[in-house]
Amino acid sequence: MAMNELWILETLVCLFLVLPLFRPFVKSLWPLDGLVWLPFVAMVITVGIFPAYGFRPECLPLLLFALIYNIANLNPIVSSITSRPNDAFRDRSIFVTIFAFIMLDAAIFTMYAFSPRLDDYPRTEKEPAKLIKIPGVGKDYCLQIYGQAGRPIIFLVPPEIGASASVEMVCSELEDKGYTVVTYSRNDFDLPFIDENGRKYFSLLAKMPGYVYASLMGTRFASANNRGKEMEAERRADIEYLLPRIYGLTGETDYEPILLVGYGAGGSALAYLNANGGLESNNNVLGILAVENRLWSSYQTEPPAAPRNSSIRGFSYLRFLNMVDRIPSLLPKTLKRAKSLPSANLPVLYLVSGRALRYPSLNYSEGKNPYQAIFDTERFASGPIAIAVIKDTGPLDYQDFPLTHPVYSFALPGRKENSISDTAGIIGNFGSLLLEKAFVQTEPDNNDPQQPATLIPPRSPISGNLYVQSKGMTMSNLTGNQE
Repeated sequence: MAMNELWILETLVCLFLVLPLFRPFVKSLWPLDGLVWLPFVAMVITVGIFPAYGFRPECLPLLLFALIYNIANLNPIVSSITSRPNDAFRDRSIFVTIFAFIMLDAAIFTMYAFSPRLDDYPRTEKEPAKLIKIPGVGKDYCLQIYGQAGRPIIFLVPPEIGASASVEMVCSELEDKGYTVVTYSRNDFDLPFIDENGRKYFSLLAKMPGYVYASLMGTRFASANNRGKEMEAERRADIEYLLPRIYGLTGETDYEPILLVGYGAGGSALAYLNANGGLESNNNVLGILAVENRLWSSYQTEPPAAPRNSSIRGFSYLRFLNMVDRIPSLLPKTLKRAKSLPSANLPVLYLVSGRALRYPSLNYSEGKNPYQAIFDTERFASGPIAIAVIKDTGPLDYQDFPLTHPVYSFALPGRKENSISDTAGIIGNFGSLLLEKAFVQTEPDNNDPQQPATLIPPRSPISGNLYVQSKGMTMSNLTGNQE
């Protein structure tokens, strides 16, 4: 996406909205009756930004202003259509104009303050990701492959909101670190869907409220939790369908080791697949890294209170109490943490935001801590499990949103500096750690050219302050810094 084009369009919209406001005070603009159409053109351009550049929430205030302005400006537009002069603009109160300028300035400030920051991100010249379309059962997948054959593979299950478009920079940095990264988008689930030509489709915007509801309230209310479980099931189906096809699509002949990384529902699906033995058939899987997920299947609905005996007919105090007892059933059903937690057959690292550390370490009751299941898994479940937190990060900082959609990171504040590099660093360092434990040979055997070699990417330092707790797994130098 060429962001300079977006800025040009936004500046043009602002100009089209400002000129009609100045018209009553600039005499040379009075004869220009065509100015009454500029707010309408500005609104059309603003509406067109969304399908062309994706959902841009920072443009919504400007779109709202343009809509209100056009409604107020309807009579001059009608007069222009009928070729009748209309000089009502000269009767506009100066206080109305000042108020309109204040509202327009607020909308413009919001738009530019939260514009993309891609110019601040260093990029290297390299080939773009390879796009491959794979037909599924009643659905289409489009895989994006970063890197080349002969490297360790990272299969990255994207987040639901933003999908693979919101982790493009993370994938690119992992490619620079020496990995081949495979991610995907699915036409009937991911927002946006990226096709084999690189075009983005936002036809599923109506699903966004459900995704947000599950993410924010999926550990508190049963309806949001059920939505989260459905998302987990969708991602599990994706993984089971795509994982066996990864090696052929990347051109691998020696079956390089693979690290599975999942955001959101994808991370939960990987954790449960691992616990249920769903990954044992692939001996090349090194481990799992789940990013900012909720483990929705680790919660269950609170049982309803037992009703009182209402055998007495007619109105009575007991019947009145039963009516009172039924009131809670009309409210959102709350949850409690289930006894079953996903154990770890393969090593699992949960990477969660700094918000997880804001809750008291033992205050896991009543679902008040959205990371309750994650910490309980490390405390009570079996297997090699670890939790990593880059302190001061927000829930969206492990994606590209701090640079591409700063308004989201503002709404869910966290640490913005180097968040993308640190995310790629943690993923890459975890992969290197698992490779070091699994393989001894790091260079090709010159005496046997047919013997495959696993090149272990070097660890890279991260700038964030990392908190780690683990069980059954030594997380040595996950930060990549000199010790």
